[in-house]
Amino acid sequence: MAPPRPYLLLVLLLIPAAAAAAPLYTAHCAAPGHAPDVLDGDDGSSAAFHAHAAALQLSTGYFSGGGERLFGPDASFLPRTFSLLPTSVGRTADASLLHVAATLSLSGGRRGPYPHRGGRFLVQYDAGRFHGPRLPRFVGRRGSLNFDLDGYYSLATGDLCMVGTGAGRAADGAPVALLPAVLRVRFPSPNANLTNPFVTGRLETTAPSPAGGIFQPVALLAYPEQGYAYDESASCQHPPPDGRGALQLFDGRNFSCAAIKALLKTGFRLDYGNGSASSSLGIQQRYMFVNRMHCAADGALRAYVVFSNQSDFSRYYFMVGEKAIVAEGFWDQKANRLCLKGCHVKSSGPSRADLAVGECGVGMSFWFPGVWSIQERSFAAGLVWNTSLRSEQGIVGHSTLAGPHFRGNFAGLKYNYTKVDEAMKYYYKDSSLNKKRKGKFPDSKSYRDLVFRFYLKKGGGSGYAAPITIGSMLYDGSSLVVSSPFSQPAVMETKQRLLNVSYDIRYVGNWSLEDFQHQHISVEGVYDTETGSLCLIACREVNISSDCKILVTAQFASLDSKVTQHVQGKIKSLREKSDPLFFETLEIASYGMYIDQVDESIWRMDLESTMALISMTLSCVFIVVQLFHVKKVPEALPAMSITMLVVLALGYMTPLVLNFEALFKNSNKQTVPFSGGGWLEVNEVMVRIITMITFLLQLRLLHLAWSARSVDGNKLETWAAERKVLWICLPLYIIGGVAASVVHMRLGHNRRMLRGRVSRMRPVPHAFWEDLVSYGGLLLDGFLLPQVILNAFSASKVRALSPGFYIGSTLIRALPHVYDVFRSRHYMSSLRPSYMYARAHDDLFSLAWDIVIPLGGVLLATLLFFQQRLGGAFFLCLRTRRASEYEMVSTVSS
Repeated sequence: MAPPRPYLLLVLLLIPAAAAAAPLYTAHCAAPGHAPDVLDGDDGSSAAFHAHAAALQLSTGYFSGGGERLFGPDASFLPRTFSLLPTSVGRTADASLLHVAATLSLSGGRRGPYPHRGGRFLVQYDAGRFHGPRLPRFVGRRGSLNFDLDGYYSLATGDLCMVGTGAGRAADGAPVALLPAVLRVRFPSPNANLTNPFVTGRLETTAPSPAGGIFQPVALLAYPEQGYAYDESASCQHPPPDGRGALQLFDGRNFSCAAIKALLKTGFRLDYGNGSASSSLGIQQRYMFVNRMHCAADGALRAYVVFSNQSDFSRYYFMVGEKAIVAEGFWDQKANRLCLKGCHVKSSGPSRADLAVGECGVGMSFWFPGVWSIQERSFAAGLVWNTSLRSEQGIVGHSTLAGPHFRGNFAGLKYNYTKVDEAMKYYYKDSSLNKKRKGKFPDSKSYRDLVFRFYLKKGGGSGYAAPITIGSMLYDGSSLVVSSPFSQPAVMETKQRLLNVSYDIRYVGNWSLEDFQHQHISVEGVYDTETGSLCLIACREVNISSDCKILVTAQFASLDSKVTQHVQGKIKSLREKSDPLFFETLEIASYGMYIDQVDESIWRMDLESTMALISMTLSCVFIVVQLFHVKKVPEALPAMSITMLVVLALGYMTPLVLNFEALFKNSNKQTVPFSGGGWLEVNEVMVRIITMITFLLQLRLLHLAWSARSVDGNKLETWAAERKVLWICLPLYIIGGVAASVVHMRLGHNRRMLRGRVSRMRPVPHAFWEDLVSYGGLLLDGFLLPQVILNAFSASKVRALSPGFYIGSTLIRALPHVYDVFRSRHYMSSLRPSYMYARAHDDLFSLAWDIVIPLGGVLLATLLFFQQRLGGAFFLCLRTRRASEYEMVSTVSS
């Protein structure tokens, strides 16, 4: 069927506009040529074309140029990045040409050149993709352009030329309109190899006035993912004779490229020895990064290795460092080593993207040490040497990844304790460490409790401490394991008081309380299972040497303790104050829970979420009971306090307003990091739904009462009594709100003092509106007060409220306070409480409030009970009644 005329007119208008905006291929691409498209036949050649399409994909590459106004400064710590994704690849009449359509995306990386000042990534990787390459997903559109291109690729020469238009936003946020451009890319032909490993290209605009002069030519550089021809096998020298051996990484299993990548994903700290290898290789940087690695199924692999003085290079981007090497080789299954031969990468032009391969003669090998110690705990080690020199004169690299930060094959891995004897001396000297303490402390059976996060009490900073070994067993981040077989959990055979332990401690903080920086120390020593005391000797890196004159002591709280601070300790220098490496003692503290306490908290949260659901359901039921009551007793409606009904309606409306978004989108829910299931979330949603139903029923009750009072014969007197209720209740509510404000300001000052004493503890602060909501909970606790006052002024005996309604509602408001007393005695409190019931922002909770509020609620319910039987003013001992009331009763009697 033909399209409607308006749509047809729109198509006719858009086609000439698109043709005018897109540059002609023949005008800007002299090579390769072009040819008409042909449809794929059934000759089985479609697989070959899919392979060509995969070979043209460039997930991540680097580009230079383009202009700072458009892409911002080209910072070395996070380079510019581009991706080229073919959207279609088709055959043409010329068998050597492919017709290609693709999307080219360019991003400047960051908003500004200062990553430590809150600069935001403009590119993040979409880990959810599993079809095709992992392409960058541009989140912040500043400093980025997207081009839709069309052109031809030559299978014979590896040349790709495409034309099209692009648009985006400049670094300052200014929009960039449709920008015509031509892209020329050269792929290594017929395949990439060690001496010709890079894909290069150039993007230029074809506009007469290039976007106001801000768009400059762009140079492209990438390391291809497919289409590589390996040369003969590389030779592999023996690693340095350090006695650490090598792990059987793939013992009895096939080669795994993913495992190799995971072990080599972090940087290597370089040790130059006598320096001769550095001068022969021309390498002087402190760190080495395997930035790109691709493997073949037979164990052959190739890599792009970057050298830099920066320790935080990102492996997600193609890095153009101060020095680079391209290498290829294989995994030696017998020697358990990665053997590579490489060539230097040199600059070939004025742009940073102009790189080429220079001299070769570089040997590289990587292996995975089989023995750890306090000095060396790296999972991976490497050696770079000049093939004309001996391997002992090479540059040794040790991975910065160690300890429980990686889970892998521990088969054959051993630990060599060297500082235990020294730690024992300090342990016996300090009576606070070896003195017997009451309670049970973490031991080898509760080893997960030996992991703790800590805060520096002075100067700021926080960190993480995790055991590497406990006795002869290794800790892999989740369990103790033995060396063989590595997959079986380990169990201590005998109960020991003193255990040899080693730790890995990483934190951000100060040594001299002047320089705020990342710190890493390796420690080992003894742990007393009967006193919960750690006594450890620590080593840290200082420039190119190590400082092992550091003592770390810590004491764990007992497992049954209810205190929030469960670890306290010190990091102390054993040097003289005059020594340049001396630093002031650092006090540390850890606030958290043990594993059993976490499990207990999860059970408590499940219980509380169920209690909250039952409580709100009963509230809904009690309102329904009241609705049935007013049907049976019509005179109850005008006798109900409008103020009371409004207070109740506001009480049910407040949580709905505060959680309105979370009612439909589960994004603002309270996150519980140690919760394993979705039961809490389900209960939260159910509570909100029932709260909404309860609120609607409460509005219905308010509407009925208001309507009944409007037609009541004594409405003037009833409204007059209601105004008196307001004159009494409103000032009380205002005075209470002012008092809540004063308390909030005082508590806010105390919290600031607390954060000053315990740096970076960050307890959850209460905003001013949260304190007002808590005060609103107090008003709900006394919801019967307006009704009692109204009954007193009207001297009414009408049973306005059903006993099920006011007694049940009173019990529901009192029960959280009873539970709070139970919880404070039986459960451990934390700095970030995860309460699902009897929460601080729902009501006022403390020992005093937990006594006063239930007693007050019972008192009001008792008064109302007698008012509805003896008269509203019975407790005022009034012996007289209004004449109108006696006359009305007399008339009815007659």
